[in-house]
Amino acid sequence: MTGKRGGAFGFGAVTALLLGAAVAISGRTFPGAVVGDVDPVGMAVGLAALAVGVWTGWLTVRSLRWQEAAPADVAERLAVEVLDAERAAGRQLLGDHDKTIDIRFTFRPAPTHNADDAGPEGRLKEVAEYYRLLRPRRLVITGAPGAGKTVLAVQLMLRLLETRTGEDPVPVRLSLASWDTDQPVDEWIARHLVDAYRLSVAAAEALVKARRVLPVLDGLDEMDTDPDPGYASRAGRAVRAFNAYQQSTGKAGLVLTCRSRVHEALAAEGVWAHDAARVEIRPCDPDSVQRFIGDRVDDPARWSRVREALAQDPHGPLAAGLSTPWRLTLAVTVYEERLPDGTYRRHPQSLPGLALDTSEAVGKHLLGLFIPTVAAQCPAPRGATYTTDDVRAWLAMLAAYLQQNATTGQQVGGRLLSGTDIVLHELWPLAGTRLPRAVSAALVAAVSMVGWAVLFLLLPPTGTSLIMFFIVGVVALGGVLTTYTAWRDVWPQPVRMDLERLRTPVGRRHFARAFVLALASATAAGAVSAITIGPVYGLAFGLTVGATTGLVTGLARHGTPGVMDPNGVVRNDLAAWLLYSLSTFLVFGLVFSLVFGLMVGVVSVVTVAVVITLASVLMDGLRAGLSTGNRGMASVRYMALLLCTRRWGSRPLPWRLGRFLHWCYGAGLIRVAGIAYQFRHRELQEYLAHHVDGDAAAGTDEPS
Repeated sequence: MTGKRGGAFGFGAVTALLLGAAVAISGRTFPGAVVGDVDPVGMAVGLAALAVGVWTGWLTVRSLRWQEAAPADVAERLAVEVLDAERAAGRQLLGDHDKTIDIRFTFRPAPTHNADDAGPEGRLKEVAEYYRLLRPRRLVITGAPGAGKTVLAVQLMLRLLETRTGEDPVPVRLSLASWDTDQPVDEWIARHLVDAYRLSVAAAEALVKARRVLPVLDGLDEMDTDPDPGYASRAGRAVRAFNAYQQSTGKAGLVLTCRSRVHEALAAEGVWAHDAARVEIRPCDPDSVQRFIGDRVDDPARWSRVREALAQDPHGPLAAGLSTPWRLTLAVTVYEERLPDGTYRRHPQSLPGLALDTSEAVGKHLLGLFIPTVAAQCPAPRGATYTTDDVRAWLAMLAAYLQQNATTGQQVGGRLLSGTDIVLHELWPLAGTRLPRAVSAALVAAVSMVGWAVLFLLLPPTGTSLIMFFIVGVVALGGVLTTYTAWRDVWPQPVRMDLERLRTPVGRRHFARAFVLALASATAAGAVSAITIGPVYGLAFGLTVGATTGLVTGLARHGTPGVMDPNGVVRNDLAAWLLYSLSTFLVFGLVFSLVFGLMVGVVSVVTVAVVITLASVLMDGLRAGLSTGNRGMASVRYMALLLCTRRWGSRPLPWRLGRFLHWCYGAGLIRVAGIAYQFRHRELQEYLAHHVDGDAAAGTDEPS
């Protein structure tokens, strides 16, 4: 790492020196430049071009170093990344703890096409051994809501990764709710590897093609709004697609989780995972619950009445309400909360006497206490204040939006709105399908108006000329085009500056095309400006601007590949726009104001700079307007969402929504899946969507 850093600093230093020399020569020689044996203009342009060449050379060197190694080495690195991510996810699922209940499951054979060597039953502690015996290694985990399907799948992944050999595939968890079943399975898995783990497209495709990835498919039951999906449902299409997912000589390995009811509804339509072992998680038996409570709590004596009630009525409402790992985790989380002085906020002894006559009532009671508990335990970020009411209201708004999507199956711009994923730059339909787009267009129009005002302040107060009419036309056309694009693009693609695109031949070709296009367009703009400043300076101006713009444009990447942080998509999009603007400003402000200010006066400097800047922006705007993904447009749409969700509106959200969701992740209320946030459990999402106001039971427990 030190050697690579040193190489980067070395190339950067040479680049800076060459650019400095170009600026110095320009400043000292251009006022009285005379073309002779040594052309000072040519020297300055040559040094600037050489600087760009040196930096581009360094990028090429890095790209050669970044060529992917053999698939086995890539798989090894991927395994390390997945293990780290799933350890954190597993701990969060267990309530920030390492103790889990020993889930037990039973083999439920399908009418035909079962995996061989499936045992009649198994348990969490031995799930890896159970899976390895299957032929082929295809496991379907079913159970009731909250039974621990994801917990069992994650624990299986961790055990497989911890004992993995070089030939074993790497288990990777994917959310089925986010999959468009029209997309091929291989392509979807490869895209997830690129998005979530920053693999190059070529490396991801190679791993999937070689079946070096074991897909762990979470949430088949979350793909449809109908609790009893049929043959043609998204879930049905997904199962059939994975039945066609082949290894060289048979079905490829996989792990699939699904609620029992959904699985049985599909099976009734003749759709189930072929050559797989379907297991069903059993409700937690009283002995397992007793052991779990003893392992998890600090003072088992405080839980004596709860344990006695469970023993006396093992099939009653309280026992049924605490019969899943999720509910047990909720119970110990809310009843083990301590005040700053060390006393317990609530006493579990009161739980058996709360007249909770159904298991659903037990669940609602615990969920009503969950948000106040985590809000009290996890301090808000510096400068922020998150009250319990705020947290509940904001999360309820998000949950209601997701639940509405899951229920209605609504589409916007040809895209199905997710019922599980909170993706910041794609969350804008929460405020309506038209209002955020209109606000985006208004924001862009406002920026254009500011540009108009600045332009007219800087242009000469009297007189007209061809160049002035050209400037006004460019500004007007660019503003109208960008404003229209802000409205027309229903789903603007985010952009980021991506050095890693140089790792692949395709990425390098894209960089070369963008670089040449920007260089050519800026050179053409320089030729136009030569009308007022002469051919030598116009060409020099265009070449330098084109080289800088081409470097930034060539490294710009649309979409979300390689982004590891859900908040990073909007941040990177905004940073790409700022970098593009800053690079242009630096070229004009630091280099050419020095050159042209001494030659033709400040007004002409501004005129030429505006002409070439706007011409370049217009060229890029035309390209992006005809395709998708103007720089910063995804950020603008996100800002429009925030403007539409103020307290005076019907759907308020915090100004810094990304920071709030990151806090919720740290508090254990939500989880991260690639670039999306998701509620920690579907039951929590459903509860919040239907209980915007606080649960009345939440205030009935007194501190012990």
